[in-house]
Amino acid sequence: MERKKVLITGAAGFIGSYIRKAFGDRYVMRLADITEIDDPQEHEVIKADITDLEQMRSACEGMDTVVHLAADRSPRADFYETLLSLNLIGTYNVFQAAKEQGCQRVVFASSVNAMLGYPAEASVGWDMPVNPTNVYGVTKCFGEALGRCYAHHGLSSIAIRIGGIKRQDDPDLNQPVTARSEWSEGWISQRDLAQLIQRCIDVEGIDFAIVHGQSRHKQPRLDISHTCEILGYEPQDGTV
Repeated sequence: MERKKVLITGAAGFIGSYIRKAFGDRYVMRLADITEIDDPQEHEVIKADITDLEQMRSACEGMDTVVHLAADRSPRADFYETLLSLNLIGTYNVFQAAKEQGCQRVVFASSVNAMLGYPAEASVGWDMPVNPTNVYGVTKCFGEALGRCYAHHGLSSIAIRIGGIKRQDDPDLNQPVTARSEWSEGWISQRDLAQLIQRCIDVEGIDFAIVHGQSRHKQPRLDISHTCEILGYEPQDGTV
């Protein structure tokens, strides 16, 4: 079976650095970033700025799937300083370039910040109205809407609302919690996130979906039942 060709934007970042190593040689990967990428492990490396549409056209050429991670990930980011150029224009460029170059799917890194306006005790469903509490979260709602828009034009898209990420060497990774908080049952482990992104790349028959990126928790901040059902996602970590 021929390996899928996968472009990862933001490949030098925290998530990009982990998942590309976790995927090993499962895919033919093209790693894109504006900064140097450490240990590319013989995968193709390109320097590409998501704010430049022409550069993104070149980056997407010949790819089957784009995993779009590049963004300003700070909930305190300034709109005019970074969010407008990176999270809005950059995300548009990725979807548009992927569509023009005949890519089959974009996997978009959304965020729990798109839904943080709901009460902490709520278990938020994927189909509840977006409810951001910061402009960073608003930009992730924009990316989700772009995915739905481009799905109407033949480009499959899956948006992952990623929670807080726990490193695999965290000593408290699977310790039971005694008090509910956004962090205690709103996180996803590195290996669960790698599995989830892999499922989003591999699954067939999905034009558009929003899925929740968290590990398995007794009282999850985001309900993952829909994610498990449509992707076959099986979290290995959590607080259950």
